[in-house]
Amino acid sequence: MLKLCSALLLIISFCQAECAAQVKIAVSLDSGLFGPYKGRLRVYTLSDTTKEFTPEVMEKEPAYAVNVHNWSARERRVVDNSSTPYLIPLDSLRPGYYRLVAVLDTNTRRRGNSAPGNLYSSKEAILYIDANGRGTGNLVLNRTFREREFRPTRFVREIRLHSDLLSRFHHDSIFVQAALILPDSFYEKPDRIYPVVFIIPGWGGTHHHGAIPGNQRTYGVGTGKEKIYVYLNAESQTPWGLHAFVDSRVNGPWGKALVKEMLPYLRRTYRVSPNPGHAFLTGQSSGGYGVVWLAMNYPEHFGGAWATSPDPLDFSSFTGVNLYQDTNYYMNKDGSERGIYKTANGYKSTMRKSYRWENFEGDGGQQQSFEAEFGLPDKDGRPVPIFDMTSGRINRRVVQSWRMYDLALRLEKMGKAIDKLPQGGITIYAGSEDNFRLNESAESFGRKASAVNARIKVKIIPGADHFKVRSEALTQEIQQQIDDLSGNISD
Repeated sequence: MLKLCSALLLIISFCQAECAAQVKIAVSLDSGLFGPYKGRLRVYTLSDTTKEFTPEVMEKEPAYAVNVHNWSARERRVVDNSSTPYLIPLDSLRPGYYRLVAVLDTNTRRRGNSAPGNLYSSKEAILYIDANGRGTGNLVLNRTFREREFRPTRFVREIRLHSDLLSRFHHDSIFVQAALILPDSFYEKPDRIYPVVFIIPGWGGTHHHGAIPGNQRTYGVGTGKEKIYVYLNAESQTPWGLHAFVDSRVNGPWGKALVKEMLPYLRRTYRVSPNPGHAFLTGQSSGGYGVVWLAMNYPEHFGGAWATSPDPLDFSSFTGVNLYQDTNYYMNKDGSERGIYKTANGYKSTMRKSYRWENFEGDGGQQQSFEAEFGLPDKDGRPVPIFDMTSGRINRRVVQSWRMYDLALRLEKMGKAIDKLPQGGITIYAGSEDNFRLNESAESFGRKASAVNARIKVKIIPGADHFKVRSEALTQEIQQQIDDLSGNISD
């Protein structure tokens, strides 16, 4: 009797599992993709079928991920309720229609869904979930993201410089990439030398953007006296996000590679002035932090630096978090959720939601880029997180390891070395309405710079947000200061 009851219970349990509401999404490889592939398969849903899959929309919609190994042609992988969910489990989706796309992230050296080698479904699918909560979707991975082609012109060319310093660090061939933008007289006056302006763009910016006239105008190309511009790729060959040309214990010596390898190469090859006072730095956001860091750590190589909306310079205000006093990254002291991306109508999201999305998306998000830039590697070479992703509790030991990248602390410890800052100084511009509260960090940094009489100016632009500081007038102002410092370089 006991055996009979046990058998009946097993049958009932099996029936309940089979009869339970289920949603499954089957993903196949196109016949032209043979594999085997290894990586993280992510499926994104869109409940409003009139919208497009954009990063802003996708962050608000459920998505699902599974790790795959040895995936070959003619095999299907199923995403079901056992997959890693973003926002809600798959079986919790409400009845209705959903648009679907999928990406297989196979590139472990470059961040982002569109990294070369990653597979994606170019044709969207529709998932219909009925009133009983059942539904099946079918997707086909049929395309591969390819390396973006650089489009040179007579005055814009690509630089891909092998770095011995970085290659030794990574035990692999690493290249510094940039768009070289030459002045109009470069070919007509073969004996003329020029000042050089290094541009470090912000999040998502690569050297490909340096070939686009609109981006060139943003950073002053063609304004004032003739100069050579080097539009750097701050995302070259790193899975962790922007390295910003900062010497890092995780990313490697990118700053040193710039001053010890790239700068000499430009002088040998493109008639860049040998005078260190004729080399300048400018950058935005993460690139803005890199600009200030380079000017403070390699001051003898540059004549001046101009940063707009830089990432936190003073870690006592790190996108609204005081790393030295706060105990939780996600919550304010009163227990409320800490906001991120401030607008006139309030915060668009919270720290918790933002980093939950970043964690789902895999390596290379904004927070991880900070951890790679400022922190230490773990035993596998990965950046050590500064807070617990579940609870938000800040790791005090990791904070200690970041202190050497707190530029406000560095100012206080420089002593007489502060007089060695570039003769043109360091000028920082931030908007009073910065979306990530970076104006607070810049202002604090400015006060500490004034206290030690450093050649550093911080200017707050009233009413400007993170993305609207670099106006046409400001660009002209920066270029005029560079021209004044360049003086007259003889032909």
